[in-house]
Amino acid sequence: MLCVSGGGKRAALWTFATLQHADSLTRGALMEHTVLITGASGGLIGASYFRELVLRQKTGQQVNPYHHRYRTRISSDNLNPLIFSLLANDLFVGFTSYEYAGNYYRRDRAYTFEEQLNQSTEGMMDKPLSAYAGAEARAIIPIIILSPTIVNDGRKLFIGAQPVSYLNMDIHSWPEYPDVKIGGVDFQRLFSQHGASNLRFLTALRMCATFPYITPNTTLPTNPPVQIMDAGISDNFGISDAVRFMFAFQQWIEKNASEIILISIRDSPKLGTIPPQQEQSIVDALTQPISSVYNNFENFQDINSDLLLGHARKWLSIPLHRIDIQYQTESYLPILQGMDSIRHTSMRASLSWRLTEREKQDILGNLNSPSNRQQLEKLKKLLQ
Repeated sequence: MLCVSGGGKRAALWTFATLQHADSLTRGALMEHTVLITGASGGLIGASYFRELVLRQKTGQQVNPYHHRYRTRISSDNLNPLIFSLLANDLFVGFTSYEYAGNYYRRDRAYTFEEQLNQSTEGMMDKPLSAYAGAEARAIIPIIILSPTIVNDGRKLFIGAQPVSYLNMDIHSWPEYPDVKIGGVDFQRLFSQHGASNLRFLTALRMCATFPYITPNTTLPTNPPVQIMDAGISDNFGISDAVRFMFAFQQWIEKNASEIILISIRDSPKLGTIPPQQEQSIVDALTQPISSVYNNFENFQDINSDLLLGHARKWLSIPLHRIDIQYQTESYLPILQGMDSIRHTSMRASLSWRLTEREKQDILGNLNSPSNRQQLEKLKKLLQ
C-alpha cells in the first residue's frame, strides 16, 4: 500500500523522486508489489506520473522511469500560468469555452492548471479514466483511488478506473444500527449513465488538488450541485482509504499475501516539538484559536490514522509493517539548531505550485537524511 501526502509542487516532486529512488533501490520490486496508491493533491500527481512511466516501460516503450529529466518536468512552474489566467481570463476578459470529448466547458484557472500539468508531463496522462482499467485489472500497474472531498457534507468522492463502492464496506459491520453514515460516494456509480468512465484523468487529479483561490471548486451537475475540494481536507495522507481497502479485501489478502507493507511518503515531518511560548500581540491572541486548528490539521489526521492502523493490526492475521519516508529539512541540516523560527521556516520548500532551484535541491537532498536512509533500507529488506 502506497500512501502519498498532499502539498502542492513540493509534494509532487518529493513523491516522484522518492518513488524513483525506492523503486530503483529495490530493482523494481516496489512497483511490482504495490497494489494500491492513495493520497492527496501533489503527492497523487507525482505518484500518477511515475506509475504512467512504469506502465509505458512495461508495455514496450523506450522509457526509463528513473531518468532525471522527468524530475525536472514534474517540478516545473504551475503557479505563474495560474496567476496569468486569473488576471487575463477570469477577472477581465471573461470566460471562454473549450471542447473536450464532445462537451464544452468554461476556460478558467482549472483548465489552465490541467493544460500546464499536461505540458509538464508531455501529454502522457491526457487520457480518460477508462484507459487505466485494463492495466489495473491485470495488475500491470497499481490501482489508484482518488478521493476529493465533497464540501456539501464532508464525505469523499471515490474516483477510480475500477468500481470502488467496496470502500464503504465498513458500514455493513453494524447492520442493526440504522443511522450509520456512508463515508464516500463512487463517482463511476453516481454518474454511470453520464459517461463517468470518460472523465479526463488530469481532471480527476486536479479535483484532488483544489487549493482555495488558486483553482476554482469543481461543481458536479447533480441536484443539488455537489461541490468538490482538495482531498487533503479529509485525509491528506491517504491512510484511511488504504485501511478501508484492507478491510474490504481482508479475507482475500490474508489468504493470498504473507504480509502488508504500508509506505507513507510525507512532505512534512510526523513528529515535532511544541514551540516555546512567546509574547503575543492583540492580533495574535485574537487569531490563535483559528491558527491553532489550522496548524494542527495534519496532527489531527495523524492521530486518527495511527488509531486506524493500530486497529487494523488487531483484525489482520498477517503482519502489517509501516514505512515513513518524510521530507523534514531539519533532520539533516544541523545549522538549524538555535535558528529563529522565521529563518527555520524559510529553509523548507514552500507550499506552492512553484519551486525555486534551491527548494528543488533541498527536496532531492532530503532522501539522504539518516532517517530516510534507514527507512529505505528497511523497505529493501522487507521486499527481499
